[in-house]
Amino acid sequence: MALTNRESSLELGDPSNITKYSKTTGRPIRRAAGKAKQIAGYVDSKVIEDDEDPIEVPSEDEDGEPIKPQRKRKRSPSLSPPPLDPLIRDEDPDEPSDVEAGLYQQNTAERAPITLQFNIPLGFHGPLMVKLDRKLLDQMQQGDRAHDLQPPRSKRRLAAKPKPVQRQQKKAGFTDLPPELRNKIYRHLFVTGDIVQIPRATNLCRSGQFLSTCKLVHSEGCSILYGENTIMLDRSRDRRGPYWEPVPKEIGYTDARRFLKAIGPENLAYLREVRLVMEDACPSATPYLNHEERRYVNDEHLIDILRILRNAKLREFKLTFLGRRALARTDIKILRYLEQVKADEVSSSSSGWYHPPKITFGLWADLKESMSRIPKLYAAKK
Repeated sequence: MALTNRESSLELGDPSNITKYSKTTGRPIRRAAGKAKQIAGYVDSKVIEDDEDPIEVPSEDEDGEPIKPQRKRKRSPSLSPPPLDPLIRDEDPDEPSDVEAGLYQQNTAERAPITLQFNIPLGFHGPLMVKLDRKLLDQMQQGDRAHDLQPPRSKRRLAAKPKPVQRQQKKAGFTDLPPELRNKIYRHLFVTGDIVQIPRATNLCRSGQFLSTCKLVHSEGCSILYGENTIMLDRSRDRRGPYWEPVPKEIGYTDARRFLKAIGPENLAYLREVRLVMEDACPSATPYLNHEERRYVNDEHLIDILRILRNAKLREFKLTFLGRRALARTDIKILRYLEQVKADEVSSSSSGWYHPPKITFGLWADLKESMSRIPKLYAAKK
């Protein structure tokens, strides 16, 4: 059977218009594939890369550790901008230049410069101070003339008789007074006839500015202020607290302890007569405490007062024992601090026959013996 030319027929159409597919990918093949003409002078970069020899990159370093391949940077970083000028906040204004001469500025004529020449002798080390007279400057502007700036030599004249020097009479001050008169002034200012009760004292309205005049007055005045007054330390039943606390707390012995710490150890040594009242807290003022915590034997502020009084040189120490229960030998917490306070005379007092002291006779005898100073430091009162 003879083969017929089927390139073109009326039934099947022209074979050139039929879409052809790739045998490998199965995609249609364009008719103009591979027939595009390259532009003159154009070189494909792929061809150049294929011609170059590949660069051998070491896979491991000298120690045998694998090296991570470095990524090629897409673009080089931009250069850092130049540093800015420092910011000056308090910058002074610029001085006006000659170009800024306006309508309201006087047109002054140019003046010749002034030249000053100083002949300084050898060995001169002191400051050089120059005073220029305006008249001299005006004369130099009119004509160039040299002037000698040395002061004229003054002729010394010998007085026939020297004038007598008048000596000012020194006025007598407070420190020039004898010590007996100064002590009388101190007692008149600082000594009171009543007991200074802390914190409910009504006789503390006295100025302390006189003690700030000098060290001598301060040392002499403080010795009389604290040494010749009787200080009474008592519990305060008033309540006080900061504004953010809903329930104010009892002051107790807080102010008394603060007084002893405020005067300092130097003035503490001047104390001679001290009275201490020991009583329990009031239940109405301390609803947040139980019965055992309200006892003065467990009050930390009172114990701190006894701890401070150990460094005082007391002549007389009077104690008042109050409270709901009597002080017993089992209250070791406060007894060990009481026996450390020393004084020449130790006594006990009570509010009256209806309030006897809350301490047993045997315990008070032993406590008094341990608190009394032997030998005595001060002479007996007449």
